Amino acid sequence: MIKQTLLKTELFGYEICAHVTRLDEGIQVLIAGGSRTHIGAVSFMGCNGNIQTLQFPGHKDGYVSTRRDNALWESLHEPVCIQYGIHYDRLENDQIKEVLNNSIHKM
Repeated sequence: MIKQTLLKTELFGYEICAHVTRLDEGIQVLIAGGSRTHIGAVSFMGCNGNIQTLQFPGHKDGYVSTRRDNALWESLHEPVCIQYGIHYDRLENDQIKEVLNNSIHKM
């Protein structure tokens, strides 16, 4: 059975959404938001625990997709696929940390 869940939060005036699809064997997650939604990186972890990440040129989203993928796999021990893309223009270092904290720990 496929179960879909939508989680939303707002940060710096823009929405961040996590679209979670729970499959019979595995989970697929799209996390996107900020001032320009996109897919900046995709991470996949199979049953064996090996992770593969594709990060598109000019993006830094692989840092988060890899960590989020690993955290889900550790709790499920099933295939996990994360598509990640959050963008904000001209954030300060403390704001970047807040985006990372929200997208890794709170969603």
